Amino acid sequence: MGKLTVKEISSAGLIAAVYTVLALAFLPISFGVYQVRVAEALTVLPFLTRAAIPGLYVGALLANIFGGMGWVDIVVGPLITLAAAFLTRSVRHIPAGKGSLVMAALPPLMMWVGGIWLLSGAQLSTRTVSGVALSIIAIATASISARKSSGSKPARLIQWIASPLLLLVAAFLMTTTTDPKLIAIGAALLVAALVTFVILTNSIRDGSSPNLLIAPLPPVVLNALGVSVYLAPILGFNYWFSVQMIGLGQLIACYLIGLNLLKILGKRQIFI
Repeated sequence: MGKLTVKEISSAGLIAAVYTVLALAFLPISFGVYQVRVAEALTVLPFLTRAAIPGLYVGALLANIFGGMGWVDIVVGPLITLAAAFLTRSVRHIPAGKGSLVMAALPPLMMWVGGIWLLSGAQLSTRTVSGVALSIIAIATASISARKSSGSKPARLIQWIASPLLLLVAAFLMTTTTDPKLIAIGAALLVAALVTFVILTNSIRDGSSPNLLIAPLPPVVLNALGVSVYLAPILGFNYWFSVQMIGLGQLIACYLIGLNLLKILGKRQIFI
């Protein structure tokens, strides 16, 4: 990564301090399987400055020391954060094109598929696969429309209000489970998917770089898949259920909060 300047070392220290404070300030929702670690919004910062890479590692280390999840979380958790930070930094060099747009669309698609799966009773069936396929086609069509033209006001209302409502109605018509927990979590995933999708398509419409939209993806994927490896058995949860829950929390923190933070700092050319 090269030697950091004095300014970058100061920035790294500030990022570490802010990450730790945010994690501890929101302590009840910062740890465990059901978590939305607000501090993870800062994991987008390596896209703007390399100083965020060591800053996030130290911040995650300090936060996990007080988290109460044990030594594995203290050792492995920050390493996952470090790996995700390097990947987010490398996103800057991905060539802009169709591939980057597909990667940018992955988060809402992942949430939507997860929501349908839970509403179907966490069972893989022809009905579930058909519902997911139709939903993906609908979301992809709206995304292409957003990229190609701004459209008239009535067209935008149809795209942002009518289409999501129809998707939600279709999803609940396919619901086969009666488990209130699965219904609640599945519904939350669907709503989060639609909100994230609107943010991403609006960003595409505004001409934002697809790379900017991919920047929050590494911490979402690595934390969901990696942290669940040790956290699920510690807390007695199924691995894939843990992936869903941690992934949802990461998507909220990194996309609903972090992506907007990244766009604001980028527009103001604030490189911490």
